[in-house]
Amino acid sequence: MNEVNTEDDDLYYLQTRGHVGNSYLWWKRGRHGYTTDVAQAEVFTKEQAFAQAKVRPTEDFPWRKAYIDAHVTRQINSEHVSRKHEGAV
Repeated sequence: MNEVNTEDDDLYYLQTRGHVGNSYLWWKRGRHGYTTDVAQAEVFTKEQAFAQAKVRPTEDFPWRKAYIDAHVTRQINSEHVSRKHEGAV
């Protein structure tokens, strides 16, 4: 298991209720919708994340950034690949 970076203890991601496949939905950077790619997720301070979660307690869930970053895995988005592309097969 990956180590958690305690330097980021005051930074958070916000998960919104729901998921795609087995991937959580995160608030997207710039607060422009949602994403399953945590690299595109908005980073919040602890105060911002918990204030938002207080407004929508059954919809938005704060997660420590360091904890989530330690559990990131690489995935292939099936919408971005095709056997018809040159070099695919």
